[in-house]
Amino acid sequence: MTATTTDLTSHAVSATETARVHTGKIDGAEYRIEVPVRWNGVALFYSHHYRMPGLPCPALVVPSDDEFGPRVDAAAIRQILLDRGYALAGTAKTTGWMLEDTLRDQVALHDWFLANIGSPTHSYVWGLSPGGLASITLAQNHPRRFDGALSLGADASGVINQMNLRLDAAHAINTLLVQEHDLDLGLISDPNGNVDKAVKAVNAAAQADALTRARLILACALGNLVPSVDAHAPHGVTDPDAAVAHLAWIVTYSHASVIFGPARKNIEERAGGNPLWNTGVDYVDLFTRSAMRELAERAYRQAGASLIDDLNAVNAAPRVAADQHAIEYFIRTGGCPGLTPVPVVTVHAIRDGAAPVEHERALADRVALLGDPGNLRQLYLDRNFTSSMSPAEIITALGVLEQRVETGEWQDTGAANLNRIAGAHPEAHRRVYNFWIPLEREGERYAPLPPAFVDYQPAPLPRTWPF
Repeated sequence: MTATTTDLTSHAVSATETARVHTGKIDGAEYRIEVPVRWNGVALFYSHHYRMPGLPCPALVVPSDDEFGPRVDAAAIRQILLDRGYALAGTAKTTGWMLEDTLRDQVALHDWFLANIGSPTHSYVWGLSPGGLASITLAQNHPRRFDGALSLGADASGVINQMNLRLDAAHAINTLLVQEHDLDLGLISDPNGNVDKAVKAVNAAAQADALTRARLILACALGNLVPSVDAHAPHGVTDPDAAVAHLAWIVTYSHASVIFGPARKNIEERAGGNPLWNTGVDYVDLFTRSAMRELAERAYRQAGASLIDDLNAVNAAPRVAADQHAIEYFIRTGGCPGLTPVPVVTVHAIRDGAAPVEHERALADRVALLGDPGNLRQLYLDRNFTSSMSPAEIITALGVLEQRVETGEWQDTGAANLNRIAGAHPEAHRRVYNFWIPLEREGERYAPLPPAFVDYQPAPLPRTWPF
């Protein structure tokens, strides 16, 4: 794919002390490339995180530290990579559900790089959140083009699994917390009104009596929305009274628009219908596999209420059926990764309420059936919430990928060795962002933390597709 005539006229080049910067558009997609003066021959192609429809959508070459998505110390990562000689590239075109465009535009950007910059010794794809899923998929689809993938905090087993988990939680919220039971759970007609009603119900439940708070925990448990947002805390939240505040925040800021509101409507428009379903799901059985089972059971005991009665009510409520052509669209745009023809490294916080860590188990199980397990290495951080990783930890994971590609062997990826490598970075490279810090303490949102790699095996994802 080549740039159009209009796009060529918008191409610009600037020079900084450390890198030569190329910007422009290719078939309407903005791109940015930074090539250091002493390029080491390796090119990193970054896929951006999810951005709500209507927000700015600039091309990024490293994870973002802006206010519109998961935050990592972008300036530090960029400087480390440029200082080490990596060429950085990224493209962006679409807010909302962007994987279709990302999968196409990253290939076009790679072609532009080959034609105008040169042939890298190695090309890697990497990304955060859905950008991490895009990277796994790009490496799966184009193994002769990309030598490996680094996925950070992604719904790594596919967007179908991620969205159906959200639907499970939404179905229970509608049944247990919304008095009229009238939320749109498919083919959203009034996205703003729908999301407002859902958010009000969830936040009211967090302030209500013990039974209503328990119902909020149960609803989130059915979607594995783990209630731990404080990325600087050494442990997760296990007290039901504390959990409801975290869950109300997670539903409001991480999930509400994507399942009830404008972001969900955007997905349905892109897919040409509703790609989600909960027909045939036994929620009593699903609950037994939830990572939050013990927390929900404790909340119901404290409330003196019947958990099984509420699970039966969720089971009895009307279900949502999917449109087959919309499912097929999701499959084409990141619905079923698992072939691993080239090395893939993933990094995930073990208490991630946005993209549950159990996605990693589902990915590994699928790779065991379809792909090459020897090409997959999954790394875990003993942290709360999504994107709670430092530049030092990300650079350490990149090093794991590079060594595997360059030598054909995995290095020691035990937690002790990875923490030793990440711990050798200066404190300025070990800063982790925390969404749970209130606005009046904005200056404390980034804090240096010790490396947190941990040896970990996720439980199975409660509901997976297609197996």
